[in-house]
Amino acid sequence: MKKLSILILVFFTAISMNAQSLVGIWNTGEDNTKIEITEDNGVFFGKILSSENAKANIGKQIIKDVKLIDGEYKGQLYAAKKGKWYDAVLKENSSQLNITIKVGWMSKTLAWKKE
Repeated sequence: MKKLSILILVFFTAISMNAQSLVGIWNTGEDNTKIEITEDNGVFFGKILSSENAKANIGKQIIKDVKLIDGEYKGQLYAAKKGKWYDAVLKENSSQLNITIKVGWMSKTLAWKKE
């Protein structure tokens, strides 16, 4: 019973640590745009923190409703050029955040670097 308790504790600690890895400031690699991702009760949100693009809407939310679903972080990403929200899957790997957007049979993956 003691081993089971320890195993459960380790499992939930790992999940918690992984969730916190999404939190932070991420550089999109485009116009030195920085996105700040925060978490509230297990739901992640992201807003534009800064950008060298004069048309960027600083403070605008571009990531919303990201939750851990079936082992993946799923939510929505706003595409400013299209003016639409798209379903997205976020995967953090070391200091890189890969965001995959699927529209029909096509998909695109963005790679953001952690600041």
